[in-house]
Parts: sequence; structure tokens; C-alpha cells
Amino acid sequence: MLVATDNVPDLDVQAKVIALIQALAQDYDLDAPIGPTTALVADLGFASLDFVQLVVNIEAVFNRKLGFQDLLVEAGSYVEDIQVGALAMFVQQQLHSDPIDRVDRETSFKKAEKSTLAEKPKEAERSEKAVNAEVVTRFRQTIRARQIIADNTDKNAQTIFVLCPPRSGSTLLRVMLAGHPQLFSPPELYLLMYNDLAQRRAELAGEANSHLLEGTIRSIVELKGVSVETAEQMMADYEQQQMSTKQFYRLLQAWMGDRRLVDKTPLYPLDPGILSRAETDFVDPLYIHLVRHPYGTIRSYEESKLDRFVPAMYENPFERRQLAELTWLVSHQNITNFLQKVPPQRWLQLSFEDLVSQPVTAMGNLCDFLGLAVDPVMLEPYTHSKQRMLSGSRDLTRMPGDLKFHLHKSIDASAADRWQQFFTGDFLADVTWQMAESLGYSAEAVHHLASL
Repeated sequence: MLVATDNVPDLDVQAKVIALIQALAQDYDLDAPIGPTTALVADLGFASLDFVQLVVNIEAVFNRKLGFQDLLVEAGSYVEDIQVGALAMFVQQQLHSDPIDRVDRETSFKKAEKSTLAEKPKEAERSEKAVNAEVVTRFRQTIRARQIIADNTDKNAQTIFVLCPPRSGSTLLRVMLAGHPQLFSPPELYLLMYNDLAQRRAELAGEANSHLLEGTIRSIVELKGVSVETAEQMMADYEQQQMSTKQFYRLLQAWMGDRRLVDKTPLYPLDPGILSRAETDFVDPLYIHLVRHPYGTIRSYEESKLDRFVPAMYENPFERRQLAELTWLVSHQNITNFLQKVPPQRWLQLSFEDLVSQPVTAMGNLCDFLGLAVDPVMLEPYTHSKQRMLSGSRDLTRMPGDLKFHLHKSIDASAADRWQQFFTGDFLADVTWQMAESLGYSAEAVHHLASL
């Protein structure tokens, strides 16, 4: 836990931070007033979503990005708790430092982090592999195949689909694409797997899943310039009419004018039938096959506890790490099988590692594929937040996608191989490695790392 120190933050800064915390905790039954030694998790019961919302609110009040990632990571892992005084002191330090000081502090932080990690014992690995051919078969049997009703109306205009498993870095890619004036790249839409909007609402309207409905609401707000309430009513009318999802796609495309739609919904690849629908419902769709090292994806999956929030993932008998590997493997199996039937000029493989370590080159190659000139705004994903649709319709925690995106203030190249700090042994199944190597990842590098 990060605790308050003897250094007292500016009382005005601390008061503003406490006021923002009180606003988020107003429905909590608190035993004591919030003060410098109040712990966000232990005393207030904050969840990670609450903290990310607090981060965004603090940065809005002080009108600048503060780089909370530097505060929250200790020895390569996110801190378990933080006291209000420590949070306020960090805010004050960031507010009163110039850009050079911030760079120096971040560099020192990363050096200290690397040094500490060298001494920190890594997570122990199981000797036996949790995935094999039989387990893959059982996992596939748990995935409910969608009954897609054929729609013989004219195809919709060309759309760009980002194909990847969850935790592949697709939120960063989506936000970068949203910086281009000729693209409309909203949060996850969750449209392609449903026949109509009524069916979509019926499946996603539960308390645990309703945030997955936010992408369409946010799109209407942005495209039509209406209030959230009006957008929600419009969506409710379309749902009552049982408007087909194909027709709703067409409506979005009509509203966006000459821009092209980008649909980034990471659950699509779990069902081959959903992928095939992209070909039947759109004219010459383009596909970005986003890949990430399986260990990087698994580490991110475990850290985010994604299986607690997505129905296709929490309604199954598998352990979290096992589920993460299975989701990565089956998604990429389905994507690669699907793309074998698509003309090669209509799809591009892009690695998350290249995206964060060589963003200029990666965006250049991607824009060449899309027939676009690179816009410099694409390389600054933490600016122009309204254009990039970085929040849910009412608050940040409603946004589908990776909420930890908001803890950063620039593209973080270290995210490419941070997973190496946490795994000692190689627990991936042979079939997983076969897929990984076909995507450009080497097992030998991991075996060398494990031997160190």
C-alpha cells in the first residue's frame, strides 16, 4: 500500500482530491470522514473501475495529464491500495514539476522498477500444461454458435474490422485510428453477432453486461450531436422496432458521411460464423489482424480479471489462466482460418509490440494498407479525447474496452515485454506455441528467459 508521508500536500490540492473521492463515494456507508490516511480500497471499498474514474476526474479538475501509471506500479505490479494523502502528494508533485522534471522522474522510476524486479521472485509456474487438444475441444463446445439469419438486402459500405482476442491492445489501436479525420472508430459495438437490436439488448441488458451496450450510444452522441438521453431514446426506439443490426450499421455509415467505420469488438473471433457475416453484410471489408505475444495477452487477462465481466468468459468451467490461453488460441485459430479465404490485399497483420515500440512505422504501414495518409494526431492517442470517444455515455466506467488506457499519458513501449517480469516457466501448450510461431513469436526466446 502507498501510505501518506510526513510531507503534507498543499491543502487546496488535498481538499480537491478529497472532494472528488467523496463525490464517488457518496452512496457508501462510511464510518469516518475521509482524510489523508483513508485507504481507497480497505476503507472505502474502491474497485479498479472507481479508481480509474477518479483518475479521469482529477485530471479534468486540474486540466492536465498526470501520469498515474508512475504512481500505481511498484516492482512491476499494480499497488494493492493507496492512501488519500499519498494520492494528493503525487498530484501536487506532478502539478508543480516542469516537463523535464517529469521525464527525469519517470526515467528514475523505471530504472528503480527494473532494479527491484531483478530481485523480486517471479510467479511460480505449474509444471503441467493446462491446455491440450481435448481441452480446446471442450472450450469450443462452450461457445454458443450464433444463429445468423440471412439478410438478402444490399451489402453495406466497406467497413474496417479489427480482429483479435481480448487484451491484445485493441483499445490503444482503436483510439489511434480515431485520430484520423477519415475514420470513425468508436468503442466496441457488439453488433455483428446479433440479428437485430432487440436480441442484442435482451442478451446484454443485465447489470454485469450493460456496459457492452455503450458503444452504440456513444456513437449516436458523437455522430448526431445529441444528448445522452436523446441517444438512449433513439436506441430504445430502434430496439423496439427490432431494427436489424445490418440496417443499424447502414444508419451509422449514413451519419458519418465520407468517413469509414472501424469496428473493434474482441469477442467476434470466438465464433467463425460471426467472422463470415462480415463478408456477407459488407462490401470488400478490410481486416486488421492484431496480434500480441500469448504471454503478454495472458498476463493482461489475469490482471484485468476479464472473465468476471464478459458473459462468454465467466460462464465456463475453466481456470482464469487456462481460459486466457484458450481464448487467445481459439480466437487466432478462427481468425487465421477465416483470413485464408479472404484476398490478401484486404487484410494486414499488425503486432501490438510494433504498435507500442515503433508507432510511427506501424501507423505508416497501417495507413498504407487503408489507403490513407498518416495524420500526426493518430500518434498522440491521449489528446482530442472527445473525438476519440474515451468515455462511456455517462461516466468512464461504462466504456467498453481497456480502462487502464486512462492511467497512461503516452504510448508505453515497455508494455511490449512487461510480461517477462512475471513468468518463469513455459506453461503454454504445444498447440498454442504452434499458433504463436505462425504469428511470428519464438518459443526459443521464452525458453532462454526461463533459464536465466
